[in-house]
Amino acid sequence: MKRTLEMKIRFTRGELDALTKKSRKAGLSREGYCRRILNGAVVKEAPPAELPLLIREVRRVGYNIDQILKRANSIGLLDVPQLRKALEDNRAVEKLIVDTYTTPSD
Repeated sequence: MKRTLEMKIRFTRGELDALTKKSRKAGLSREGYCRRILNGAVVKEAPPAELPLLIREVRRVGYNIDQILKRANSIGLLDVPQLRKALEDNRAVEKLIVDTYTTPSD
């Protein structure tokens, strides 16, 4: 959709500075930030650049725990309930990271 309509809004210096600061924190242009707010979106601060690496690492650890759990379960050598708890904790951390730093698609 091409935007062809324009509207002029006047701000005080403080209002414009606040808008600029909030839009930069969200990683958006001022216009994009305003559009999202007007459309009812909850705009969150942009995630740190290291976020994809962190999510990948948490998932890798979870995968490793899952593989150990499967092996331990098959041979009956390790404390399976403790491994199951570690896997649940890992998945909870992954969900927390994803929920904190991502927004549903607009």
